[in-house]
Amino acid sequence: MKILKTIIIISSVSLLVIYLFMNPVEQEEEPMYLSSFSLENLEGEMINIDQYKGTPLIINFWATWCSPCRREMPLLNAIHSDRNINDLTVIGIAIDEPELVRDFINELGIDFPILVGQGEAYDLMKDLGNSSITLPYTIFVEPDGLISWSKSTEIKYEDLNAMMGVE
Repeated sequence: MKILKTIIIISSVSLLVIYLFMNPVEQEEEPMYLSSFSLENLEGEMINIDQYKGTPLIINFWATWCSPCRREMPLLNAIHSDRNINDLTVIGIAIDEPELVRDFINELGIDFPILVGQGEAYDLMKDLGNSSITLPYTIFVEPDGLISWSKSTEIKYEDLNAMMGVE
């Protein structure tokens, strides 16, 4: 009888450990805020993201060689051009060579601000939550700097409500 109790206790403890290991208690993620950074625009001027503080931002990381990036550019440009979206600013961060970026945005008629970077832009993208470092990567930044939404694939029109917190 004593052996049976011991077996039952050991089995119960083992099952509890397995359950807890397989179903860890989910911890809430720390809120992520946009940190200050500077990158060059296509005119070679250093632009500090702090100049957009207090404004909701869509920041999109992309490259000219990225097919999904190419497909989402018209949507981002339409968001930028839509005057019904109050004070929203779209910023593109191209991870590419400036000449290729310039040709690309001229070809597609992109009007929103474009910043350009190489390794520092990849590092920034990772710091902003894209641990897989895939393109495209888009974040929505609230006026207080809180990053409230992100997506590491092509954005679609259907993503806009979730991006801007509209139910």
